[in-house]
Amino acid sequence: MRADPTRLWRLLDLVAKEDRQLAGVTGRLFAGLEGDVAPPWLTSALSTPEGIDRLESFVGKFSRMQDTLMDKLLPAFLLSVGERTGTALDNLHLAQKLGFVSDPDAWLAMRLLRNRLVHEYVDDLAELAAALQRARELTRELSATHAAIRRYADQHLGPPLIRPS
Repeated sequence: MRADPTRLWRLLDLVAKEDRQLAGVTGRLFAGLEGDVAPPWLTSALSTPEGIDRLESFVGKFSRMQDTLMDKLLPAFLLSVGERTGTALDNLHLAQKLGFVSDPDAWLAMRLLRNRLVHEYVDDLAELAAALQRARELTRELSATHAAIRRYADQHLGPPLIRPS
């Protein structure tokens, strides 16, 4: 069964936009930070309204891109290449087999991290700093996965006759 190619291209364009926005806020939030996120840096970042806004924006954009990629783009892509989709874990294992995801367990951990950052108020600065550092590192995995899927789609699937705007 093949998916609607227009949906795939819309999702690819959406994730490209999310990727640019996540890269932008990552650069703004962590500008000047050398090394890992640590409690003293986090205290400083949270001492201004701008720092708080950047942190909230980073968490929101990280979460949104992770959700869109894992819950929408990956299943649409798998259908477009003629694969059957299943649970999120099944899709991740299939994407790993096809060479688009490096480690399904890391993606599940990413989902848990996303849930933690979005749905829980973390009071412990050391714990929040560690979670932000991990999310910061995982932005590269999100971007690389999107780029790999996009490259494959560009080379093998071809855009629909009328490209969504």
